[in-house]
Amino acid sequence: MRVRFGRRTDLPAIAAIEAASFPHPWPSDLLAAYLDDEGTVVLVAEEGSPIGFLIACRERAAEVPVFHIHDLAVAPPHRRRGAASALLGELMRIAVAERIALLRLEVRIANEAARRFYERWGFRPTRRLGRYYEDGGDALRMELDLHPRQS
Repeated sequence: MRVRFGRRTDLPAIAAIEAASFPHPWPSDLLAAYLDDEGTVVLVAEEGSPIGFLIACRERAAEVPVFHIHDLAVAPPHRRRGAASALLGELMRIAVAERIALLRLEVRIANEAARRFYERWGFRPTRRLGRYYEDGGDALRMELDLHPRQS
């Protein structure tokens, strides 16, 4: 498996993975906008063709430099084989190189597998967001401090 930066030509595969992964997938035009935005990192895991992707935006108005992970998805037949970890690991490598201090994301509270995945990477819950999703589901904001302060 290889992880690389996403390209506009990946849009059909990214949209298909998104549609297979979420009950309310993002539309292709929004995914295309992320691919075209220089302030956004789109990573693709591939095994010949894309099997997963990650979208993270640099937050410009944050108190500390932040990558806000907006989307992380792996095609169902390729799950639990390391693609999500490879994508997140590459984002962390980029974050350290760019001196990004914090990774932030929202995850559906009901998605225990995703919450456990992020906890294994060191993410900690910081806030519950009621009725965050279109269907009224709650989210949990989670953060990972890449530069923890020594006490």
